[in-house]
This record gives sequence, C-alpha cells and structure tokens, in this order.
Amino acid sequence: MIKVVGGKYRTRNLEVPPHLEVPSKSIVRTGMMNALSMDLPGSICLDLFAGSGALGIEALSRGAKFCYFCDMDGSSVEVIKKNLATLKESNAKVIHSDFARVLNNFSYKYDIVFLDPPYAMKDVYKDVPRFLIEKDRLTQNGVVVLEYEGEVEAPKELFSRFREYHYGRTKVMILWR
Repeated sequence: MIKVVGGKYRTRNLEVPPHLEVPSKSIVRTGMMNALSMDLPGSICLDLFAGSGALGIEALSRGAKFCYFCDMDGSSVEVIKKNLATLKESNAKVIHSDFARVLNNFSYKYDIVFLDPPYAMKDVYKDVPRFLIEKDRLTQNGVVVLEYEGEVEAPKELFSRFREYHYGRTKVMILWR
C-alpha cells in the first residue's frame, strides 16, 4: 500500500499491483505535483504505464479535471479500477492496452502526460514526447513528465523549457510545451 500525498485524497491508501516492484515514492510524487501545481487545475491527464494509478490519482486529487489511465497488465488495470472505486472518483477512464496502441488509436489532446515506464524501456522517453508533439496530442501549454533512473535521452529541443529534479537515484524531468 502507498498513500496519496496531497489534495482531496491526501492520506488515503492505494493498493499496488503485486508485480509492481518500485511504485513512485511519495517524495517523488510530492515534488512532481508541487512542480505542476500551476498546470494541474482543470487539466486532462494521461497516465501511461499507470501501474497502481498513483500519478494520475495524485493529479485528480490536486484538481485535474480528468485522467486516462493506461496499462497493458491486467492486474494493474484491476488495481487502478479498485483504487478509483475506493476513492469514488469517476473523472477517469482505465484503458487495458499497451501504450503504443493508446497513442496511435486515441486522438485525445492532453494537458499533462505522465511517463513512468519500466526503467529499462529507455527509448520510450525519447519516442513518446516526440510523438505527442508531432501528432499534436499535447495542448498548447501541455506538459510531459518523465520519471526514470540513470540517464535518458529526451527531445528537450521540442519543448519551450524543461526542468530536472533528483530524488536519490530517481530523477524527474518535466518538459513544458
């Protein structure tokens, strides 16, 4: 179990799928949401590789209007649905699919995209932000949030600004359009 760190669901417990070895730490989620505090109210979010749904739920807890949760693992999808039901949160849609299919088949525009794949999937950090810009899937002031360990290649040149944060071995890069 992990706890929601802020907003209207603060201190509420969230279940974590049994296979999820390293859910986003509370210090990382706190820092991430604080950095996004001006972007969250009224936003439409996409939580790719959602796992427990913690990032999207944190966003909803702090004023996001709606969140799409995407994960290809069935047990993760069930946990996300259970977490949302426990919170009585209806401003969400859970999609049981791989990230590429969601990006290619849904033409929604997002204000915030959370990208926290298994850390070994290094190409995702470069390819997904590029795809979101090239296919016009980010709103004019859209934001992409990357959580990773080690080094990643992100297309920073496609964004107007970026900022990096370090929390021990975990790093967060926020790219603002």
